Amino acid sequence: MAELFNENEGYTVTARKWRPRNFDDVTSQEFITKTLRNAIKNNRISHAYLFSGPRGVGKTTVARLLAKSLNCLNRKPNGEPCNECDSCREIMNDNRNHPDVFEIDGASNRNIEDVRELKEKVKYGPVRSKFKIFIIDEVHMLTGASFNALLKTLEEPPPYVVFIFATTSPEKVPLTILGRCQKFDFKRLTIDEISERLKYIAKEEKIKTDNESLFFIAKKGDGSMRDAQGLFDMSAAYCDNDISFEKLKSFFNLAQSDVYFDISDFVKTKDAKGLLNYFDSLMDKGYDMQIFLDGLTEHYRNLLIACSTGSAELIIESESVKQKYTENIPKFSQLEIINSLKLILQTEYTFKYSSNQRTLIEALLVELIKFTDTREISQILEELKELRSGSSSAGNTISGRTGSNISTSAKPVQDTSYKVNYKQPVSANTEKPAAVTTGTAAVQVKAEETPAVDLSAVDGDLNTHWISIKDQIKTERKWVYSIIKDTTFEQDEKRNLLIRVDDTSYELIDGYKDYLAGKICKYFGESLTIGLVKSSEFISSSTGSNYSGPSSDDEQAVPDNFDKIRQILIKDFNAREIS
Repeated sequence: MAELFNENEGYTVTARKWRPRNFDDVTSQEFITKTLRNAIKNNRISHAYLFSGPRGVGKTTVARLLAKSLNCLNRKPNGEPCNECDSCREIMNDNRNHPDVFEIDGASNRNIEDVRELKEKVKYGPVRSKFKIFIIDEVHMLTGASFNALLKTLEEPPPYVVFIFATTSPEKVPLTILGRCQKFDFKRLTIDEISERLKYIAKEEKIKTDNESLFFIAKKGDGSMRDAQGLFDMSAAYCDNDISFEKLKSFFNLAQSDVYFDISDFVKTKDAKGLLNYFDSLMDKGYDMQIFLDGLTEHYRNLLIACSTGSAELIIESESVKQKYTENIPKFSQLEIINSLKLILQTEYTFKYSSNQRTLIEALLVELIKFTDTREISQILEELKELRSGSSSAGNTISGRTGSNISTSAKPVQDTSYKVNYKQPVSANTEKPAAVTTGTAAVQVKAEETPAVDLSAVDGDLNTHWISIKDQIKTERKWVYSIIKDTTFEQDEKRNLLIRVDDTSYELIDGYKDYLAGKICKYFGESLTIGLVKSSEFISSSTGSNYSGPSSDDEQAVPDNFDKIRQILIKDFNAREIS
C-alpha cells in the first residue's frame, strides 16, 4: 500500500512540484486563506464554495488545501493540514487515490448525465473520511440543464458533502448557483509577489538567477503564478540552470527597451527615412512583429503614464528603465501620446487579420510622425481669441513654414461682434472690396481681378450662372458643393442677391457663407450684397441673412490679424493655400 505513495523519481515541473502544501504557502490570497482556516478551526464549514479569478492564481490549489484540511486525520490547531497522514498524502498525489475527494473537470463532464452520476455519489456517505468533497473545475462550462439538475442537491446537500467550484468566468454561472455558494474572488498576483516566489524556488533548486531575469519572467507571467513558473522552467532549461537576462533576450527574441526609445526619438524628430531603416534592421535581426507591436504599445502606454503623472512610479519596469521614462517626460505632450496610442491600438486590432503585416507596421510608424507636436484645440482657440480681442502684445511673432517671422501690433477691436478681416494683395484696378455680413457677423472679401460676368446683363437668368459657380466650387471643395447643390439663386425687390436653401441645411450652409460670398463676388467681378434665405421664408430685403459692408473707418479700426491666423492654420491644422 505504501508503494502507491512513492513520489515519481523523474522530473516534475515547477508548477506541480512547488504547489503550496499549506495555506501559509499560498501567495497573495491572505484574505481567502485566513477566512477558510478560521472557518475550519471554528467548525463553520459551508456546504458550497465558489472560487473565481484569473488563471494560475491558486483556485484549484486552495480547493485541494481545503479538502486536505477538512479530511486531515491530524489537523493542526490553526486549521492547517498535517501533510503526513494517509488522507493528506493521497490528495497531494494529484488526488488519484482518495476515495472521498473527487476532482471533476467541468469542461469534459458538462452534460446532465454526468451531473446525475455525481448526484448518485452524493447519496452515499464517505468511505473513511469525515467529508465527501466534490471539486468541480471550470464549473461555468456546465450546461443549463446540468446546473438545474444540481440546484436541489446544492441547496440541501447531506451534512457530509462539500462542493468546491472553481471558475475563471463567474459571470457565466447562473445566479441561482451563485446564491447557494460562499463566493471568494482570487486576485491577480503582482510582479513582486511572483518574483519573490520564483527567487525562493530558484534558491531551493540551486538555479542561478539575476533580479532582472526574474522581473522579466514575472512580468511575462501576466499575474499568473503557473504561467510564470512554466516560463521559469523553459528559461532554466535554455540557460542550463544559469539564467541571465542577456540569454533570455536571445531566447525570447526580445527587443530591448532602448529599441522603443529609439523609435519614439525618430518619430519625434520626424525622421521617416531613419525610422523605416531602423525598423528594417530590426526585422533583419529576426524580431517578431507581433512582439514588436506589443512592446510599442506598452512603450507608449508608459510614456502616457509618465507624462500624465509627472513621474515613472506607476510604470512596471526596472529602475534603470524608469529613469529613461522620467527623462523623456518633457519631450512629449499628453495629447500627442494619446493620439499615437489610439492609432497603435487600432493597428493592433487589425494586425492579426492583415495579409501584409510588415507594411501595416511601416505605415503605422510613418503615420505616428503626423501626431508630433500636436496641440490642444483649446490652446489654438485661445490664441485666436487673443487675436480677436487684440490682447496680444505688440511684436508678437508667429513663425510660418517659410521660416519668415510676421510681427504684428494688435489694437482693440471697436465692434464687439465676431469680425475677421481677410486682406489679400489686390491690383490697382481691383474693384472695391465686397462686404459680407450676417446679423452681427462681418467678413470682408476682396474681389480679385479676373474675367467676370456682367451682373447687369444677366436679366433674370441667375440660376444658370449659379450652376457655373457651383461647378467651380465642386472642383475646389466637394464637401461644400454637396450641401449647396440643391440651392437656388434669386434677387429680392432691392435686387440684392439671395441664396435660397432648404430649412434643414440652413445652419450647415451658414457656416460657409463667407466662402460662397467670395466665390460669387469673384464670379461677377464686383462688390455685392448677398444673403441666405430659407425655403419657407418670403423674399424681402430683410429676410435670410443680409450682407452689408463696414465703413472705411471700421475697416481701419480692425487689426490686421490675417497673417497670424494664416500661420496658426498652416502650423496646427496643416492647412494649404489655394491659389
